[in-house]
Amino acid sequence: MRRMKRFIGVTVGTVLLITLAIGTSAEAQEQSKEVDLTPSRNSGVSGTATFQDTDGGVEVRVNIQGAPEGGVEHLAHIHEGATCQDDRNDQGGPIEFPLESIITENNGTGSSTTTIEDTTVAHLFDSSEKHYVNVHAKAEGGGVPPGIACADLTSTAGGRTTGSRESTSPLPSSGGISPIVGLITGAALVLGAIVSFLALRRSGT
Repeated sequence: MRRMKRFIGVTVGTVLLITLAIGTSAEAQEQSKEVDLTPSRNSGVSGTATFQDTDGGVEVRVNIQGAPEGGVEHLAHIHEGATCQDDRNDQGGPIEFPLESIITENNGTGSSTTTIEDTTVAHLFDSSEKHYVNVHAKAEGGGVPPGIACADLTSTAGGRTTGSRESTSPLPSSGGISPIVGLITGAALVLGAIVSFLALRRSGT
């Protein structure tokens, strides 16, 4: 009986440690998302915006194509509290995070990279809040020009929606444990039980 209690105690302890280690590792994994920028106001400008968790926050890389002029500065922002459709109806939301301006090349392409501090990809793509990334028309004078390319930042559980695609990530966007992590956890539990049994058997001989 004493040996059985020791076996159960050692097995439970090993299982808890392995599960905790796997859970911590999974939670620490970085996430990334990519969305498609679609034209606003018949601009013909499209592109992509990629979001990647980093130690300092979120790195946002915006790429556009189809711009009408080269050497032009285009402001870009992440807005909150509205959608691209709202913005296209001149009812856009306030700026939450400014992004680095995009300077277009002669072939109509352009890009910028910005690191946003004190936020995460999960926050920006939180389905309970509205966010969108907006590239604006040529910057002239004061004020913010109208948007010419836009993408809603939406979170979906295991699939692509219009204007958004999810990059490969250890955790699904719903925040649950992925099948791969589940398999690893199961294998770790079995291994922990075997190791505990062998250790107990050795100590009893």
